[in-house]
Amino acid sequence: MAEDKIQEKKPDEIYCPSCAKPIKKEAVVCPYCGVQVKELKMSAEVKTMTSEQELEEGRRQLGGVKVLYWFVIVVLALYIVVFIPVIITSPETMGVIRTGEGMAQNIIVLLLVFGAGIAFYAIPLAGIIKRKPFSVPFTRVILVITMFAFPIGTIIGATLWKRINHPLAKKYLNYNG
Repeated sequence: MAEDKIQEKKPDEIYCPSCAKPIKKEAVVCPYCGVQVKELKMSAEVKTMTSEQELEEGRRQLGGVKVLYWFVIVVLALYIVVFIPVIITSPETMGVIRTGEGMAQNIIVLLLVFGAGIAFYAIPLAGIIKRKPFSVPFTRVILVITMFAFPIGTIIGATLWKRINHPLAKKYLNYNG
């Protein structure tokens, strides 16, 4: 008796030619009676990428990662350029009067800290440019640090995480892991 009830067709539905029940427009086979409603369309032309196109797409995927690295390297270099004159011209910092040795020590510490930061980003950047496989895990570590270090780092990290894990990006970098 429930099947005798007339079912109303919704705008995104059509009627099955065999059982006359409403089914989705995109359905190929009727779920009620199993009759083929329409032919499954197959693409006549399957696009395949050549090896050069795959490498080009992998290189494009890594573009955002390279931009992040260059940005951080430039910012850290600017910190060095800005803070060395501040150290030299400031007579006291945190209540300690500077002498020639104190200034030199502070400049050395500044160069070591920011220089290490620059190296931390420059090593995987050089690996990406030279297509070395070590740059994939190194970049993953940097992206995790980025996600925790910056207010919008999670958005940046998640976006670039997808790009560094893209199969063509891994192929471009000769990464097998």
